[in-house]
Amino acid sequence: MLRPRHISAALVLGAVFALCAGIAAGPAASPARARTIAKGLIDTQLEALPAASTARAGMIKEIHGQLGARWIRVFADWSALEPVRGAYSPTELARLDALIGGLHAAGVKVILTTSYLPSWASNSYWWSHPPFGYAPGPRPFYPITSRALKDYTDLAEFLALRYKGRVQALECWNEPNLWPAIYPQRTAADPYFAARIYLRMLKAFHAGVVHAGTGVLVVAGATAPVGFNDSSRTSPQRFARFLERNGASRYFDVYAHHPYTPGASLYPAPGQPTNDPEHAVTLGNLNTLLRIFPSKPFYLDEYGYNTRPSKLFGGFCVSERTQARYLKMAYHVAAQYPQVKLLVWCMDRDVRDIYSGLRRLNGTRKPAWYAFRALPR
Repeated sequence: MLRPRHISAALVLGAVFALCAGIAAGPAASPARARTIAKGLIDTQLEALPAASTARAGMIKEIHGQLGARWIRVFADWSALEPVRGAYSPTELARLDALIGGLHAAGVKVILTTSYLPSWASNSYWWSHPPFGYAPGPRPFYPITSRALKDYTDLAEFLALRYKGRVQALECWNEPNLWPAIYPQRTAADPYFAARIYLRMLKAFHAGVVHAGTGVLVVAGATAPVGFNDSSRTSPQRFARFLERNGASRYFDVYAHHPYTPGASLYPAPGQPTNDPEHAVTLGNLNTLLRIFPSKPFYLDEYGYNTRPSKLFGGFCVSERTQARYLKMAYHVAAQYPQVKLLVWCMDRDVRDIYSGLRRLNGTRKPAWYAFRALPR
């Protein structure tokens, strides 16, 4: 059940670096004060294990006991969880129950991210107006219908109640400023189409969590780092500004962002300037987002560097030693921002087409595994 679609689509649309680059960059700015932030991981292989797996305990022991990750980001695929309206899948629930239960027992905190719309919840108008290269028909990225917003409220309440005390944060969607999450991003009549759809979803999601009354945090945003304000992608700053202007702050506790370095950047190291500050937000210009929501804590809940070319990330990669160096730099740079509380590395181990893991495809450790372990717990 490995689903690379769960991982960031942020760099799919970026320009390609033809060769892996062990590029040296200037040092990041000195920290304003010494502090550390929580470290977390994404592990799609752990997520893919069936409910009855015996391998889960060992993988969780490594994540928490050896690597010292205090958080893990887990995905709840709504299309798999509720393929038929009003009926949750026993198989999918059992998988989530086992995974979240095992993490909770080990003392790992969980961000549970909802994503991927069931076909019954999507606006069928767009089925016959697909993005370029797609055949007509339902896709999980078409906008939610007004009638399905109540179902999304119900889902949020259901998850909050079912995982009370075991999930610390519920996240409303993944990278909604890109077309693989919501398409189209804009229309001829509405330049903020996707952001407006997302705000409706966030209100519905928040209502369900509040009704559950469990105290779990609501996380909004989870925006990808770059967008050019066309039908396929919206810049993270434009997306966030629309939310702020329209009162979204009352509907979430934490804002999330994925500050990957775009593949064509002249300065790939964490904290370095972005080529296009108008359309991209990386660790180097994160204040662009922090200033929009100055009273909110931030989770950087997806970040990493591939060590082999990946078509999902525009072909950009670095050497393994550079990955380890950049990992340490990223946590150092992120800790300079007092609003940032967490940085989640994507991911624990490589899978096909995603090579940002701490372990290689064959399971052996990269230098980044040791760099992550050495970070403060």
